[in-house]
Amino acid sequence: MVHRHLKQRLASPLLSRIPFSVFDRMTREFLIIPYYHIVSDSEVLHVKNLYRNKTIRQFKEDLDFLLKHYSPVGLREVLSSIKADRPPLKKIFLLTFDDGFREIYDIIAPILLDKGIPATFFISSGFLDNRELCYQHKASLLAEKMREGMSSKTEGEIRGILMKSGFSISRLSERVLEVDYPRRTVLDRIAQVLLVDFKRYLDEEQPYLTSDQARGLIDRGFAIGAHSIDHPHFVSLSLTEQLQQTLVSVKHIRDHFGLDYGAFAFPHNDAGVSREFFRTIQKSGLIDITFGTRGIADRGRGSHKQRISLENPLLPARRIIAWQSLRRLYKEVSGKGTHLGGDLC
Repeated sequence: MVHRHLKQRLASPLLSRIPFSVFDRMTREFLIIPYYHIVSDSEVLHVKNLYRNKTIRQFKEDLDFLLKHYSPVGLREVLSSIKADRPPLKKIFLLTFDDGFREIYDIIAPILLDKGIPATFFISSGFLDNRELCYQHKASLLAEKMREGMSSKTEGEIRGILMKSGFSISRLSERVLEVDYPRRTVLDRIAQVLLVDFKRYLDEEQPYLTSDQARGLIDRGFAIGAHSIDHPHFVSLSLTEQLQQTLVSVKHIRDHFGLDYGAFAFPHNDAGVSREFFRTIQKSGLIDITFGTRGIADRGRGSHKQRISLENPLLPARRIIAWQSLRRLYKEVSGKGTHLGGDLC
């Protein structure tokens, strides 16, 4: 992934010199589904050490580009198209956002309303109303605290915790960011040593959407979907765990907000998800559409759609979509295109 993004950055100046219409014709894709996580001009500590986010100006420039080349549509329009087996007849985009951050309500939604762009926001049910902090967001806070400086005694205690869990003990702040979902309780033990109070952070900073804010978004015409219970990598889960993360979160979001549709976006990506998984969730009757993150280089089929990140790498939307179009062309020519199987695909 890092290597691919490096190549994309190196090719970016060249891509900017080629008319976008050239790349647009390459894909023959009438629907693109961009996604973001957060937009802010301020430093957001719980994501600071995970990735860089776009500023408000960069975000608005992306939107202006999308509006110039595509027409915005909402989730219901996409669901209707799937149900009728009717592909779009013009270039359209469905805008999506993951992780349910508070900035969706404070910053993003007002911009979208001003520009007349619908969007779908995916929320992890366990984080709604700031009940719990995602393990990766905990890691970002801990890394920030560690970089402020620690006593030798504190460093020793943290090294001991990491060693017992199988981590290297060099560059402690970087090791903390490598803590994965199965070993996430390590972060709580380190927080005790560093005197970092996650509950206090949740109460004071309110990093995620509240139910009232989400209802306000729905009232303004936006769509809400599920993003798992607590944001694991699905490849690290058993089939039973994958199904629980999906079905429980979708049911909670549907019931809590009285929705007549079910949408699910895989946290991280859809790697490690089987045909049996898709067959099972289809039989549940809870889910109308699912989303991966493989970009437009991989075609989505039926009601399983692939999305394109417009924030990783941190380049203008034009260059990201142009690069994705080149990858799509390469995969089609080389025969290396991939699809997930299953009845939803």
